[in-house]
Amino acid sequence: MQAKDIMSTDVEIVGRNDTLLTVEELMINKKVRHILVLENGQVIGIISQRDLFKASMSSTMGIGEKAHKAYLRSVLAKEIMTYPVITTSPTASLKEVVDLMLQKGIGCVPVLEGTRLVGIITKTDLLRYLSEQEG
Repeated sequence: MQAKDIMSTDVEIVGRNDTLLTVEELMINKKVRHILVLENGQVIGIISQRDLFKASMSSTMGIGEKAHKAYLRSVLAKEIMTYPVITTSPTASLKEVVDLMLQKGIGCVPVLEGTRLVGIITKTDLLRYLSEQEG
């Protein structure tokens, strides 16, 4: 079994100058925990739900929803994204992907064919695959 066999191909992306409000809305509306940051078609960063939460924490202490939204509009994706991004190839084995995620302590791995984004493997994808094997 290879990465391409279980990866999700519907990957949510933002640009480096998109606001955290855009990131937050995508995460909520699409029910995802990771969003990739692309520039000229290349993966340049990643934002996790945890990154967004940490960035938002300092602004939410004692302020209302309106002020919180204003804060999220004022911060750009490039200011909180993690980079460089740890990636894998479509032909990597699932063991390689799992080992990489465990070794690096990450919850997902973007899948690149050369430099082109073709998918993402998350812990949820791995659990879904395991569940299907057991069922």
